[in-house]
Amino acid sequence: SIQSVASPSTQPCISGPLQRHLPSSTATAMAMPMTSLAGYSENQVQVLDGSMGRWCMNKGIPEDDKLWSARGLVEEQYHEIVIEAHMDYIQAGSAMITTNNYAVQPNYYRRVFDGWQARIASDTETAARLAVEARHRCQAEGSVRILGSLPPICESHRPDLTALFIEKEGEAACLWYYWTIGEALRRGGVDALLAETMNSWDEARLAIEATKDLGLPLLISMEGALRDETMKPHPHLAGDVAEKVLGAKSQGAPIEAFGFNCAPPEDILTALQAVESSGVGEHLRQAGIKLMAYANCNDSKGVHDTGFDVQKSVAFAPRVRQDLEGPGYVGWCHRFMVAGATYCGGCCGSTPVEIRQLAETLTEGEPHASVSENTAKLLSA
Repeated sequence: SIQSVASPSTQPCISGPLQRHLPSSTATAMAMPMTSLAGYSENQVQVLDGSMGRWCMNKGIPEDDKLWSARGLVEEQYHEIVIEAHMDYIQAGSAMITTNNYAVQPNYYRRVFDGWQARIASDTETAARLAVEARHRCQAEGSVRILGSLPPICESHRPDLTALFIEKEGEAACLWYYWTIGEALRRGGVDALLAETMNSWDEARLAIEATKDLGLPLLISMEGALRDETMKPHPHLAGDVAEKVLGAKSQGAPIEAFGFNCAPPEDILTALQAVESSGVGEHLRQAGIKLMAYANCNDSKGVHDTGFDVQKSVAFAPRVRQDLEGPGYVGWCHRFMVAGATYCGGCCGSTPVEIRQLAETLTEGEPHASVSENTAKLLSA
């Protein structure tokens, strides 16, 4: 059980768990002192974590074409790996880590479990408690926030399937699902809820409506390509979605941040720039809503264009784009910051390597305005 794991005094947050899964030269670099992000003001960059599902698999959780990353929650023997993965990101410099329940959703669970409804609640709460344990071992309660994942309701990168799911199941069932996992995450001890890789505004709206009264801040992140039901991307329409987020905030939803994830960095930058050029970016700031961005580093655009499913993903074995490894992705993060993002991290294909490199480019106490100077240095290197 989670209660039986070692305390911080017997297993501190050290570099060992991370170094075992990196080349020796990279592990040596990662062991260098990292920048502390504690105490950043509201207008300065907060570093998110990177991919959890793939990182856990790299550390030993078997690939599963039915449950994907939820395998690490379903089987207690893998809980320690999930804790270590969270610790890796805290060690790398993440000021916010996200729970590992992205694959705990009805479409996956009911094809594996008879009592899938109860299982969703229990496994989601376990995900939260594992993240809390990782933070506790790192003695980072005062510097790291835990975001509880509100994942896509049936599949990632599939607005077509999402629309059919909502129509077939009904909005009441969808609201029940998001309330169930939101409440489980709250019980497990998260600090905020992150609706991520949302396929459509309808899906995001249901997540907001179901969880807005749970007493936790909400972060809303759309799939950054903003695909329509034919899989065609429309990141230039991001301003329209931002307007809807503003509307939800004005009606009382406790929205802390809005942004984009799990798309190529080119699409996410286009979306961020569309928010600013539409004039909505300033309205978001006036409403106290931060912009966030964490891109997909894999060379997976072709799979997403033709229609993603988890079984295809496991068979596909995505590879990281060579130009997005290490400093290459960090350069894109600085572009995101120049475009207004103050919450920044990585999604699929990113690891604690990129997160540490990003954190090290952000100097403690440095004003957000100087991000452009850092970007210039990074791009000229």
